[in-house]
Amino acid sequence: MIINAILITVFVAVTYALWREGLVGAAVMLLNVLLAATAATAWYEWLAGLAFAWFPSYDYLLDFACLWGLFCVLLLVLRETTDRVSRTRIKVRKPVEMAATPVVAALAAWVMVCFTAASLHTAAVPRDFVQATPEARMFFGLAPDRRWLQWVRGTTLSGPFAAASATAGGPRDPAFDRSADFILRYAARRQTLESLPALRVLPKEGSR
Repeated sequence: MIINAILITVFVAVTYALWREGLVGAAVMLLNVLLAATAATAWYEWLAGLAFAWFPSYDYLLDFACLWGLFCVLLLVLRETTDRVSRTRIKVRKPVEMAATPVVAALAAWVMVCFTAASLHTAAVPRDFVQATPEARMFFGLAPDRRWLQWVRGTTLSGPFAAASATAGGPRDPAFDRSADFILRYAARRQTLESLPALRVLPKEGSR
């Protein structure tokens, strides 16, 4: 119930905020959110690996922090860039504005729900807090986390974030969740965390 409440709150808050920006503003933010969230999901493991070298005892906190930190930075940069580029306000006919704005705002909100749901798997919380079992479908069976993971996996395997020169499974492999085991992997990780006396640990060498 807590997870559902969080995701509903995200959906309502984002929809309301973008609805107030109008059709053009909501459409631009939809693209910004989609790009920032996709890039953050595709690249956060690389950033967490770098952070782990400096803060190894915070191993269980790094993934969530890097994922959201990268998303926020990218979104701020994209928002600032689009605001500077599109200084002229585009006028849209009022009937179109009234009909399309809530739809576009809701689409952006759904992207945020999907990204948020997927990010919760990386949080330093008990295993069952996110899902009763790794096979369960969250948010009333809609499974926004699985939708998001499929999207990012597709963009890194054959989409704009893919790199043909990289070796599959190698250190420069750009594919995100190539084996489609993200949910199972993080469920096991959270279960391991439950057995530890504290969040800060002294990880074994090469644990990442």
